[in-house]
Amino acid sequence: MPPAARITDMHTCPKVEPGPVPHVGGPTVAGEPSVLIGFQPAARVGDMLVCNGPPDSISQGEPTVLIGGKPAARLGDPTSHGGVVVAGCPTVLIGAPAQAGCMSSASNSGASFVTKTAS
Repeated sequence: MPPAARITDMHTCPKVEPGPVPHVGGPTVAGEPSVLIGFQPAARVGDMLVCNGPPDSISQGEPTVLIGGKPAARLGDPTSHGGVVVAGCPTVLIGAPAQAGCMSSASNSGASFVTKTAS
């Protein structure tokens, strides 16, 4: 479960268009003011991010957690310029844990229990 993103949390941006100066990335500047995470408004899909070039935005988040009707953004979520959110609130984790995929697959197949196999 990745940490929740908020305004002021940073992102990277690999885009160079129109060039020659790279965008680099910057902070999240828009969020949901009615939901505070670590005393900052929560970031969501579509919220604006600062870049040296045109503004960037969060393009994907956790679809099972809606904040103000939009998926919650988290550390590692992608942005529209091809970057990712690189910071989040370490005390607020959003989304399913890594083990959830295994349990979901077992449930979908009708398995009554899960066994660990050698990797």
